[in-house]
Amino acid sequence: MSETFVIKHLSSGRFIHPSGGWSNPGDGTNLDLHSAIHDRMHWRFVPVVDHWGYIEHVASGKVVHPRGGSLTPGDHTDLVVDSARHWGALFALDCNNHHVIHKGGKFAHPKGGRPDAGDHTTINLHWEQHDAMKFGFFSPSNPNKEVLVYGFPKMFGKWKIIHMVLNPSAEHTFTLEVKVGMSKTESKTSGFEYSWESSGGVNIEILSLSASQSIKYMMEQTSSQTWSNETTTTSQINVKPGQTVVTWQWVFDVEQNENKSVFQSNLLADTGSETEVPRDLQYKV
Repeated sequence: MSETFVIKHLSSGRFIHPSGGWSNPGDGTNLDLHSAIHDRMHWRFVPVVDHWGYIEHVASGKVVHPRGGSLTPGDHTDLVVDSARHWGALFALDCNNHHVIHKGGKFAHPKGGRPDAGDHTTINLHWEQHDAMKFGFFSPSNPNKEVLVYGFPKMFGKWKIIHMVLNPSAEHTFTLEVKVGMSKTESKTSGFEYSWESSGGVNIEILSLSASQSIKYMMEQTSSQTWSNETTTTSQINVKPGQTVVTWQWVFDVEQNENKSVFQSNLLADTGSETEVPRDLQYKV
């Protein structure tokens, strides 16, 4: 369950309320916009499956539905609060694009789609996407501070073997190709982006807040390319007769629900055995 937030219509500056602003609105009460700020318009997100979940009215415990509770509601279907919980009441909150998305694929809009929607404008569903249907999710104590509705991702780091030269017979130097950036083969996404994700990379500030001190230290050593799309660079490796060289790369795994990103860093180290894990980075590419 997320921390509490308010839902702000970005172009008008008004907030989503149960109509009338009651602490315990009846089933079927419409959602509308209003400029007032109080604890009866606080919400939280209750995850159910992957990025889908219930938008829960904190004061009453009721959740947002399309009127009638259909999984495939039509355009202009009003959003209401109701006690029932089922698949027709599942939503995703897209913090990057500022959309409230129903499981059926339609988006929350102020009725009429006006950017300057006034008090008491009802909220309904529609397929269109435009600037006047963007919503933000903000702290009740600071309506300008965005809330991480899905919380922080899980972040791990480890050394990974990328090349080995076992007991070479002669001294030589070779060029090693190293992939740096978000792995094309190991990363997976559902198509939904969490707050730390973007098509061009990641939000390093959010990842840093979720990382341990040891992971933060390694993050601070990386180049910006580590956090961008995958590219290939090279490194020169020198080996001597009879001396095994195992080359390791530090990688970051970031996971949230169904999404996973693997970031191959520019941090490398060599050891003399595949069982000898590096204690620290030795060089960068």
